[in-house]
Amino acid sequence: MAALAGFPDNAAHLRAELEWVHQLIASEIRAASSGEAGAGVDEFAGLCISREEVEHYLGREPARSNGGGVADLARRQLGDDVTRARAALDLRAARSLASGVDLRLERLVRAFDLDGQARTALLCAAAAELDAQVSRMFAYLQNDATKKRPTFGLLARLIMRRLADPVGLWQLFPPTSPLFADRLLDSFSEVAHTPLPARESRPAAGVVEFLLGIDSLPAPLAHAVELVPSTEPIDDLAYHVHHRAIVQDLVRYRHTIAPLPFCYIAGPAGAGHRLIAAALSATLGKGLLVARWVALRSIAGGVEEAARLLSREARLRNCLVLLDGVDENVGDPDGERAKPNQVETLLCGLAGADVIATGTIAPAELRHRLGLRAIGFELPYPTVDERREIWRRHLPPGTDVDVAADVPQLAQKFRFTPAQIAHVVQVAEMAAPHATVARPFLEGVDLHARCREEAQRGLHLFCQKIVPRFGWDDIVLPADTHAQLQEICRWVKDRSRVYETWGFGTKLAVGRGVTVLFSGSSGTGKTMSAEIIASDLQLDLFRVDLSRIVSKYIGETEKNLSRIFEQSAIGNCVLFFDEADALFGKRTEVKDAHDRYANIEVNYLLSEMDRSEGIIIVSTNLKGNLDPAFIRRFSHVVEYPVPNEQLRQTIWCKAFPADTPRNADVDFDFLAQRFNLAGGHIKNIVLTSAFLAAADAREIGMEHVIRATKREYQKIGRICSKSDFGPYYGLVRDAEVS
Repeated sequence: MAALAGFPDNAAHLRAELEWVHQLIASEIRAASSGEAGAGVDEFAGLCISREEVEHYLGREPARSNGGGVADLARRQLGDDVTRARAALDLRAARSLASGVDLRLERLVRAFDLDGQARTALLCAAAAELDAQVSRMFAYLQNDATKKRPTFGLLARLIMRRLADPVGLWQLFPPTSPLFADRLLDSFSEVAHTPLPARESRPAAGVVEFLLGIDSLPAPLAHAVELVPSTEPIDDLAYHVHHRAIVQDLVRYRHTIAPLPFCYIAGPAGAGHRLIAAALSATLGKGLLVARWVALRSIAGGVEEAARLLSREARLRNCLVLLDGVDENVGDPDGERAKPNQVETLLCGLAGADVIATGTIAPAELRHRLGLRAIGFELPYPTVDERREIWRRHLPPGTDVDVAADVPQLAQKFRFTPAQIAHVVQVAEMAAPHATVARPFLEGVDLHARCREEAQRGLHLFCQKIVPRFGWDDIVLPADTHAQLQEICRWVKDRSRVYETWGFGTKLAVGRGVTVLFSGSSGTGKTMSAEIIASDLQLDLFRVDLSRIVSKYIGETEKNLSRIFEQSAIGNCVLFFDEADALFGKRTEVKDAHDRYANIEVNYLLSEMDRSEGIIIVSTNLKGNLDPAFIRRFSHVVEYPVPNEQLRQTIWCKAFPADTPRNADVDFDFLAQRFNLAGGHIKNIVLTSAFLAAADAREIGMEHVIRATKREYQKIGRICSKSDFGPYYGLVRDAEVS
């Protein structure tokens, strides 16, 4: 035996184990044929119960724990050969392990601390799945051609080399056995009311594949869990200083307490949660299983079954478990405590494994919602300088100089995480018209377009995108109002310098965003100003659709607002609340539940504006309708007065496109002097006059403008008086008489 060599690989060891199972079954067949009453094959077994079988039951002696009879003696004699073969096999396996050969069966036995009896039961059950001859011999021993998997009664005979009494059988296979508790054997292949001795056994999903050396996860977990290969250490990016610090803390906790206490890492999606888990698992000499929390909940059998399977895979593969997105769909904090805590159930099932959870909500909020103790860490968004470095690291080699020159602007405009930047570059490479495998050809326009697509993801659900059509030359405003709008643009462009380079960011815990209030009568240029600001900043403009935001369900409005605030800050787009009095209205005295929840929405908006890091524009016709607490939170308040005569004349002149056929009798001085209207009304009049002239097949003349002005007066409820229309009053009066 000392000269026996180890196995060269896992396959050779598994073949030897199957040969040993053949030998074990052969010894049982020979022992059964040597004189056990009732032994042999009954061709009608399973179809009827014979009189001979009943007579055998009535005449048998009580089972003895020490065995007895000719059959038991034969088993002991034949079993000596099986025992010697088992010892030789174990010796060869030990030598293989000592030389570094990975034997999957031995790894499984050690991972779950299986004793010899449990090991034999598992091996026999697996052999029935791997070897057709074994399955037919099992059917022979069980006198039933349909039972090709060993029953637990037969497994007991093979393990104990004698018949097991009913009590001894349950002691051999208790529900707490690792075979069942750790989901190694599936004892429910038949209906639940089948007695244990007659119940067939089979390996649980994924066990046989693991023994064969196949590293794919079992089917129930395949859609929810990913086995991540080992990765390189965390690189030297400045942003990764946070990640390295978290890994050091986790390693210290792991060396102090084993397994690792439940840890939760918060941060924006794509900030590098998985990078931390991969680095920690590599440091601990483990693999990494990444489980998506929402997908785990959909596994057949519920969270309990998912926990058992995931725990088994973690132990089999010596892996750390990363629960990704554990904060998704956790529900209302108050309502969640009234429900069974599925996260806690999952963690109980994973007891003994190293587990890290990730999400976007803060650790304190997660503890409150789930009622769980967790060691919390937070990853911030990268700063502008850090984003600039990440962009340069991800651009492919040989990138054009002009594209590299756009990196500072991209880093400034788009508040992306490393994963988002990597995704944008990857998509831009694939979509580039002149790209080749050898040398990707990127253009700055491509990168900007892909960045916008990434930033807008999720906004279209609640907002309407507005394509800016106007520039600074198109709007007519008082000089001071015009200057305020330009100051807003400069504020946005210089934020990085003021907050980061000059250090003002250290004085502000929150509220680094740009929040603007446009207040004025309808038609004075508020919407046009929002378009001009977005155009000047080369940012996308999204008008918030209140019909999609406001919900009758308590808490849903706040959730919807939270999504658009977060997404707009990431993409650095302009968020425009037009006619926002309904959302930003004054808080009222609480008289009923409706008042209380309406006030909650206002309070939520106030806190969001304090935390906002995006660009938010709110417009209102009546500033007095807004809650006074909002006014303090606006970084800029712009008043839009009704234009004076000089401004009105400029608006009248600019309202006619250059290609419009216009008669020389159109008197802009008269129109500006007599009609005290805002720019929006003037544009309506000009458009109406164009249609009137088109109907007459003539140029636009003063007559058409006067008639159009009359229609606008009627629309807004003004009286067409002679003092306003002067010498053209006859056109208005004649039209009324006719």
